[in-house]
Amino acid sequence: MRSIRGKIKEVTAPRNRLYWSMGKMVAELNPMIRGWRNYYRLDPFSGNILRKIDVYVRVRLMLFWNKKHRKRNKHGKMRVIARIAKWSGLQRVAIG
Repeated sequence: MRSIRGKIKEVTAPRNRLYWSMGKMVAELNPMIRGWRNYYRLDPFSGNILRKIDVYVRVRLMLFWNKKHRKRNKHGKMRVIARIAKWSGLQRVAIG
């Protein structure tokens, strides 16, 4: 799980990507998410871990959004930003 979190952070953390739209950020993350989902879905006990990865992806996208729009509240409006990411086409790692 540590390596997956590192890869998500590599995509969402750089400040030189703040000009990206949420759609472009989601388009960058979706192939990785699809690959992890296809790999880990074979393990019957991976559901909990995959849900944690989903939460981490949403938190990183929220931090990206807040940094882009210069919001000071670090964890504010999580639902709004999660909805924007979903509208942009963000896929989930956990199935069901």
